[in-house]
Amino acid sequence: MDKVRYYSYFFKTMFFGWNGCNGCNGCNGCNGDADLYENREDIELCPKESNGDVFGKESKGSLPGSLDKLNEYEKVGSSSAWQAGWNVGNCMQGLGILSLPYTVKQSGIASILTIAGVLLLGNYTSKILVDCLYEEEDIGGVGGGTRKVRVRNSYPDIAVACWNKLGSHLVNVITIVDVTAVATLYLELSGALLVDTFPVAGLSKISWICLSAFVVLPSVFFKNLTRISYLSLIAVLAIGGMLFSVVWYSFGESIKWKLNTVPPFDTENFAISFSVILFNFGTQFIMPGVEESMRERQKFGRMVNFTYLAVALVNMGYAFFAYLTFTDNTQEFITYNLPLGFIQTTVSILFIVKSLLSYPLMFFLIVTSIESMNFSFLPPCYPNNTDEKLHIWSMIFRFVLLLFTLLLAVSIPHFTLLMGVTGSLTSPWLDFIFPCIFHMQLKKGRLRFYHIFADIAIILIGLVGGGIGLVYSCKVLVRIYTQDQ
Repeated sequence: MDKVRYYSYFFKTMFFGWNGCNGCNGCNGCNGDADLYENREDIELCPKESNGDVFGKESKGSLPGSLDKLNEYEKVGSSSAWQAGWNVGNCMQGLGILSLPYTVKQSGIASILTIAGVLLLGNYTSKILVDCLYEEEDIGGVGGGTRKVRVRNSYPDIAVACWNKLGSHLVNVITIVDVTAVATLYLELSGALLVDTFPVAGLSKISWICLSAFVVLPSVFFKNLTRISYLSLIAVLAIGGMLFSVVWYSFGESIKWKLNTVPPFDTENFAISFSVILFNFGTQFIMPGVEESMRERQKFGRMVNFTYLAVALVNMGYAFFAYLTFTDNTQEFITYNLPLGFIQTTVSILFIVKSLLSYPLMFFLIVTSIESMNFSFLPPCYPNNTDEKLHIWSMIFRFVLLLFTLLLAVSIPHFTLLMGVTGSLTSPWLDFIFPCIFHMQLKKGRLRFYHIFADIAIILIGLVGGGIGLVYSCKVLVRIYTQDQ
């Protein structure tokens, strides 16, 4: 392969998806550049009824990683590429979005470049994680070549293939801790913003949190991602409206903008900003389920590219313009900078809507990860047929989980700071380290040198970012709890 095609292939596999031809064994005339998997019949799947679960159930028809000939094929998912994109975009717009302008105050242009870099790495790890669901199989016949066979259904299945059952439990436990903290924080932030937005109501923060939990109660009984995608659509539109409102206000104050107010690079401040940005855009744990839920899985790579690009452009512009407007007065949460009245109320309400409509997606992740652990003492959390109603046990179990997140939100002081600690411990592993480790292990012997280099580099970035975030989060948490004594 000459240099032009060699580097063309590198950028194609790095940025435009995992499902392209890798120039192997003759591909019916594709010459190393065509897409082997444009047609669904080129992807063979393990038997499992697809219900849009995020994690799914571990494959029982054959051991994960086996390429046995199968007579049944997985049902096609029901979500379009757009619906899948709404779920991914909603999950990517994390709670740290309110603090992005503050990161620019901390580290200047380096913060904007970090947003772009983290999203670029996230794009890559999302694709290689889904690539780990597949193995290559010789086609045989006259043309020869290979095709991709789907032999795993979920993130835990990938972990099982690498580290046996222990790997599955490790991924599930880390996911449950991480996502439960996020779901709890959605309730807590909704209550805090409602107190500030509607002071005339005379309700306490705890009362608003309880009311928020009551509002999201019906959504905890959803059985698949397709229905949740409609809530994600509204959540994405709400966060888009919030960002537009901030940018619109910022442009109204653009006469005050001065580029020389952008702070220079500072190592300590950059370390804090890096941690905030690194853990704001994590969505990798949802990717296997999103890909499984799609009607046209060959569009997964393009959906990821478009979603990440849109999120990058919107968030970089929002963070930079908001900082230029408020400069040194930029607060940790941008809502505190906005003038009292219509604009602040609008932004707060839109973020509340985003929080409440994102809670069902986080809750769904908790339930499906618990389901995938296959505890013998727990009945199934989902019916065998997606057309069936939830069993009474499943409804009680979901209600108890909702009460648990509500209890955490109202009983733990400074839960936001505590989440900074848990996020530093869990997010880098789920979003960056595990996908790269699994990729190198499962694709050993078939990876180019640049793939191995990229995987090792991302592992190091995740370890350093997680360590930095953990140290600074612990320092702040200890200082605040000490002041409370």
